[in-house]
Amino acid sequence: SAFQRFLFTAVLNTLDLVLFKNPPVLNYLLDKVVTKDLLRGALEGLYRYDPTRVDDELIDSFYYPAKEKGAPEALGQIYTNDPGRSPMDLHAKYSDKADSLVIHLVWGDDDAVT
Repeated sequence: SAFQRFLFTAVLNTLDLVLFKNPPVLNYLLDKVVTKDLLRGALEGLYRYDPTRVDDELIDSFYYPAKEKGAPEALGQIYTNDPGRSPMDLHAKYSDKADSLVIHLVWGDDDAVT
């Protein structure tokens, strides 16, 4: 409904302002809150069917970049920059070519991310 869309947009805009466009807050979170154990738990939740695939190397690949100088700004940009055209917009623009593109999409009913 229109109210739900309004409410959801308001929540995301608030989160955007308070967190993602606020480098000092992001810096604190990345510095003091994000730990290897926290990342391990989050990643194991994504690898639901085989959490043993979450090894130290995978955790380090997320952990150490988050500790680099400039990480708060980079993370803020990832979440707040313009995402670009939607797949529907691209399909409308290139509809003459869209039917000839081969796309392999794997999706599941138990997708833990979306």
